[in-house]
Amino acid sequence: MKKIAIYFLSISVLVLSACGGQESQDAEGNSTSYVPVDKMNIKNLEKEIEKREKALNMDDKSMDKYKARDLMEAYAAYGERFPNYENAADRMFKAGELAMGLGHKVQAIKYFEKVYNEYVDYEKRPYALFMKGFVLENQAMQYDEAKKIYEQFITEFPTHEMVDDAEYSIKNMGKSPEELIREFEIQDSIKRAKEAA
Repeated sequence: MKKIAIYFLSISVLVLSACGGQESQDAEGNSTSYVPVDKMNIKNLEKEIEKREKALNMDDKSMDKYKARDLMEAYAAYGERFPNYENAADRMFKAGELAMGLGHKVQAIKYFEKVYNEYVDYEKRPYALFMKGFVLENQAMQYDEAKKIYEQFITEFPTHEMVDDAEYSIKNMGKSPEELIREFEIQDSIKRAKEAA
């Protein structure tokens, strides 16, 4: 009988802790209720982002992947819930950068696509398109798709500072570091031979 009572008590605790209105304590020991970032109003979400940015920046030695993930989720929630606010594009772009840094390629592509498609006046829009190609090439290993994105980038932004990088990526896509080094050495020795002649 005691085992059954303990079992039901354990189940009750698990169910209550899984419900939305969770309670926790802040640094001063005051009771606070937990609200997921995708349910927060804009003021609370901005405060939460600021708090998470500080927490991530306090880690000088290396990026804490859990803190980075939490910040990424807050940035993305802001961009999704408040797309017309001034900081929405920038926060969605930062979500893409964090997702890429964490190796979350599907999310990174999604966030960069959203920036590119929905924020046509945003100054980093060209970078969002380039970064989508970069993730497709280097993390997803989808070379055909990456090539299309790089070509689109070159066509749409022919004077952008990253055009050379896009062209280099197309030319060397899929090559191993050893192959790239070998090609560089060959080009360098040809250049030296021409200079000596």
